[in-house]
Amino acid sequence: MRFELELRNLPLDRLGEYLVAAGAALEGPRRAMGAGWSATLVEMAPAALGAFTIPRDLLIIEGDDDAAVQAAHAFMRRQTMRGGG
Repeated sequence: MRFELELRNLPLDRLGEYLVAAGAALEGPRRAMGAGWSATLVEMAPAALGAFTIPRDLLIIEGDDDAAVQAAHAFMRRQTMRGGG
């Protein structure tokens, strides 16, 4: 199973904290391993917003244990969700 989340303007150290809280061990700034799942962060081209650019990354969560992958995905989705307003 595999899930992808596009993240915008999220510092690597904060993402690492979230992955550890989800049960993973960091293997580097862009890679983590959990029980039955792994996470990889792929740098994407920045998004343009007028004169500003916003850093973007693609978080890929995948593994053989569907329940573990779904749980990690749900946790990361909640942690990285941004409210508007």
